[in-house]
Amino acid sequence: MLIAPVIYENHINKSLYLPTTERWFDYYTGQEQTTLGHITVAAPFDFIPLYLRGGAIIPHQQSAMNTVTSQKKPFYLIVALNKKQSASGDLFWDDGDSINTYERYIYNYFIFNYNSNRLTLQPWTYNYTQMGNEVKLEEIKIFGMNKQPMKILWNGQELIYTNQWIFNATKNILHMQMLKLNMAKIHKFIFL
Repeated sequence: MLIAPVIYENHINKSLYLPTTERWFDYYTGQEQTTLGHITVAAPFDFIPLYLRGGAIIPHQQSAMNTVTSQKKPFYLIVALNKKQSASGDLFWDDGDSINTYERYIYNYFIFNYNSNRLTLQPWTYNYTQMGNEVKLEEIKIFGMNKQPMKILWNGQELIYTNQWIFNATKNILHMQMLKLNMAKIHKFIFL
């Protein structure tokens, strides 16, 4: 991830460098950045340019006023595919308040992997049981898919086109929504 805030007063543009060996995507739109190397982008006062490197899977949640409330909000994934159409990521999640949760094994660790038109979401370590079955994975966006799938299977069941997923051929973005997947379980998607 490349975060490029303006740090000087009264500046509305930001010069930055996106390595030419990678794919880069605009975080907000999912559009692939076709101009690479040294570039200048608009950065008005209320906007921070943010780019995702291809090959990364980024989990996120909506913000909340405290950790108790935030832990009840659903998760979302952004999968930014690299030139080989693969990506990976992970998530370490504890209660957000306690000290030494790693040493005491009171956390959950999730692994996300996209390769060969397959996306796997797996709870690798699931020791923070207070998370329970309440927290869901609500939505997945895949940036940079090279073609629209004819159908999508989730754990062997077909997802409904236009209701649960849609593909933007202009931006090459697959958007899966209304998933409500239990984060404590393994989920496998196949894109055919």
